[in-house]
Amino acid sequence: MAVIRPFRGLRYNPLRIADLASVMSLPYDVLTERDREELYQASPYNIVRLIWGKDLPGDGPQENKYLRASRLLHEWMGEGILAREEQEALYLYVQDFALGPEPKSRRGIIARVRLDDCDSEAILQHEETFPEQREDRLRLLRATQANLDSIFALHEGMGGHLRAIFDQEMGRSALLDLRDRWGVRHRLWAITDPKAHRRIEQEMGNRRLFIADGHHRYEAALQYRREMSEYDQIMMTLVSTEDPGLIILPVHRLLRGMGRDALKQLLQKAASQFSVTETRLPEGEEERLTFVHQQLEQERVSSYRFGLYGGGDSLFLLSSSKSGPQIPLDVEILDEIILRGLLGLKGLEKEERVSYTSDTCAALREVEAGSYDLAFLVRPTSLEEVKSISRAGMRMPPKSTYFYPKLLSGLVINCLEG
Repeated sequence: MAVIRPFRGLRYNPLRIADLASVMSLPYDVLTERDREELYQASPYNIVRLIWGKDLPGDGPQENKYLRASRLLHEWMGEGILAREEQEALYLYVQDFALGPEPKSRRGIIARVRLDDCDSEAILQHEETFPEQREDRLRLLRATQANLDSIFALHEGMGGHLRAIFDQEMGRSALLDLRDRWGVRHRLWAITDPKAHRRIEQEMGNRRLFIADGHHRYEAALQYRREMSEYDQIMMTLVSTEDPGLIILPVHRLLRGMGRDALKQLLQKAASQFSVTETRLPEGEEERLTFVHQQLEQERVSSYRFGLYGGGDSLFLLSSSKSGPQIPLDVEILDEIILRGLLGLKGLEKEERVSYTSDTCAALREVEAGSYDLAFLVRPTSLEEVKSISRAGMRMPPKSTYFYPKLLSGLVINCLEG
């Protein structure tokens, strides 16, 4: 089962960075190029310069974004922008956010976690990965010798010792307390008491971990361990599956380059395999959000159900019955039967023409504005589906889950050498 350890984290020095929010970022794989540019402008020390550097003219083996990230990391350490913790710590990380009418909070532990042996099943994955992204993260890991941001993993259960330690730590002043540009509040405490470390290690030692976000970084770390046998740990943020702030949002698909009659042609093809119903969207974003949610959640257990939007006020509902010993997920049916089967999208063409968003209203707006031709609206994958797929050793299509909120990159860095 999971083996976790404290470590001397590398953190931004508040004596050198007055506005810590200005140097933080979301994980690289949820940022747009516009987001990256805004973060570049926010601070010359923003973590995005390390986790998602820019390709420049003339880049090659001797000079590239990975080597620049390594140089920047060591320059910031030398200048005191980043400072190493004096004591080993496990970090309590709390995110406070709004989603719906009630405020929510999610708590986790940032720790070093021993990389899983292939046959131990201590750490399970649930999503397929892309070779290009794995190689990208591997090259960054090789160059920097650091986990620049944390993998997000889940564990089952929340014992009394863990709750008591959380409550006790939250009674003290936080090391860091900031609100990011996306409206989420982030608080961090360093747990340095060795007795607390042992209690947490013992409690977590009986648990299996499920990777929520960071599959490419985890697989890159496994490859790096094969290259460097002394490297066997990675930084993770561990959150209980029982945490009331654990939220999974849907990941809608947006399609471009489909042509003028794309909606009509697709509806004709889909009629042979799905029941197609046309409904009218109400006016107002909140009303539309509620309406889409209500329409998609109907008959969740017995039927697959997607929303297809091509503009105007018409939403088409595509439904089919679930059957068979192994029932695929909604996103698997969408990707395999509709995107790949009916539309013929696969490989590089699919990557170029399909985009993803967890924001239902934004998906509708993008199609209305003409930025995309079609939007497929889906239901969120459930936590039980994530765990079931992981335990069975299976993988969902990429972008099957969107855990919200995302962990903030830049809170803590894990240097591999000590």
